[in-house]
Amino acid sequence: MPNNTMLAIMAALSLLSLPAKAASDFTTPVTKDFWEDDIVWTGGSGRAYEFRWYATVIKGQIAICGAGKFLDPTNRTASIGLLRKAKVTLDDKLIMTDISFFTKLKKADNLMAASATCRNTGAKLTNGANNIGLEMSGRSRF
Repeated sequence: MPNNTMLAIMAALSLLSLPAKAASDFTTPVTKDFWEDDIVWTGGSGRAYEFRWYATVIKGQIAICGAGKFLDPTNRTASIGLLRKAKVTLDDKLIMTDISFFTKLKKADNLMAASATCRNTGAKLTNGANNIGLEMSGRSRF
């Protein structure tokens, strides 16, 4: 096989391994309306991840938006695992798992000056309370 063909195949395969951006993803500026949250590991270095998130309605469907930054590199992997297991609920019904798509900022970056990545959940507003919740829990060893 010629070298150029092998290089082209290797390049194509490496692109397949990159995480794909969902077709419905879009960005919006973080505003004062975004909710402030964090991940804190007890028994470790404490606060590991700080983020802002918000739910918005686009064409009748709920989208979740967020941006965050890792504060401690020693528990970054465990924190990412928690973000992947996170559950977003609408009136106590699961509408999304995995919020690891949130915009990733550097530790020194200002969250209030960031652009949040948003993803459509496919869930529609109903006639009722429409309470949005975010659940994260887990354990890890450091």
